[in-house]
Amino acid sequence: MSEESYTLIRDIESGDIVRLDFRWIMNKNKITDFTINVCLIEGENIVEVYRIDTKHGYAHEHRFWKQQEPKKLDINYNKLFIEKKVEVLENYH
Repeated sequence: MSEESYTLIRDIESGDIVRLDFRWIMNKNKITDFTINVCLIEGENIVEVYRIDTKHGYAHEHRFWKQQEPKKLDINYNKLFIEKKVEVLENYH
């Protein structure tokens, strides 16, 4: 089993800074647990924007600007992690 993670800090067009955190655990070439987190850094404030993770035993995403409750996702973790990683990288550049 291996755990990997990395963080990207990017300036975005609004003048704010976005922080992208990626963490995943692999076991036999399959992702068994992951988190993708997006935060805006506005001066001294950190505002959570988006998170998708597999805590609580299932995949779910939080769109903090739209909904209070997370949306449950029933998709293969490998496929879901790759799709959401690409989505986050494309939307927060």
